[in-house]
Amino acid sequence: MQSSSFLHKVRTRTGHLLAYLRSLFTNGYFWMGLGALFAVLLVAYVLFNALIMPMYTRHDATVRVPAVTEQPYEEAQRVLTDLGLEVEQIAQRFNPEIPRDVVIEQSPVQDALVKPGRRVYLTVNTGEIPKVKMPRVEELSVREAEAQIKALGLVVNDTRPDSIPSPYANTVTRQDPAPGEWIQKGESVTLWYSTGLGDRYVRIPDVSGLTIDEAKRTLLNRKLRSVLLGRETEYEGLGEATIVRQSPDPGTSVREGFEVRLYLKEE
Repeated sequence: MQSSSFLHKVRTRTGHLLAYLRSLFTNGYFWMGLGALFAVLLVAYVLFNALIMPMYTRHDATVRVPAVTEQPYEEAQRVLTDLGLEVEQIAQRFNPEIPRDVVIEQSPVQDALVKPGRRVYLTVNTGEIPKVKMPRVEELSVREAEAQIKALGLVVNDTRPDSIPSPYANTVTRQDPAPGEWIQKGESVTLWYSTGLGDRYVRIPDVSGLTIDEAKRTLLNRKLRSVLLGRETEYEGLGEATIVRQSPDPGTSVREGFEVRLYLKEE
């Protein structure tokens, strides 16, 4: 009995709902209101997408980069910042044909279209030739030495065979300028290289008790090379240090260019 009453109520309410929906969908005012709401939403979307968003993101805003090369750096900086661009000086180079502190290059280039706030990189002329420290290239192959020198902006002017033989053919035996010397970029460097051991034999002189400099000169006079045990840089400035032992022993017959090992007095 209760179940039949419940089903009757459900059917009644369902019928009322369907009747209401039929009357709503056939009501002209309902569709007019729905159309007006849709139109308002469409207009709001168009305005937001076409006006508000571009103003916020500056999607369509561009700046044409002016030419600032050959202008003083301060003037170029002012021109760019007035257009809403940022400026950064990334490097300095030397160009003898352009005055000091004048812009040599710019990136982005002239007439490029960029967004406001874009960073523009300016390369400025230093007005003086930069200097580099001459590396030690002795004992390197000629090819490797030339590559290191050229990478520093220096020029290998000449490579010459060394008059004093050396055990390792095609390796650098001497250099000019000397290692550690500060020189201007573009300067010339001369290298001497080994042609290998000589054909003549000489006897090793006794250099024990001599200073490093004296021992080296004595051996070079016999066309013999010398090597200090350990890294040679450890002995820089110790030209007056005394040789206490050598190998091979004095009187040993070797080919010209042979390396004689020299031992310093241990502290």
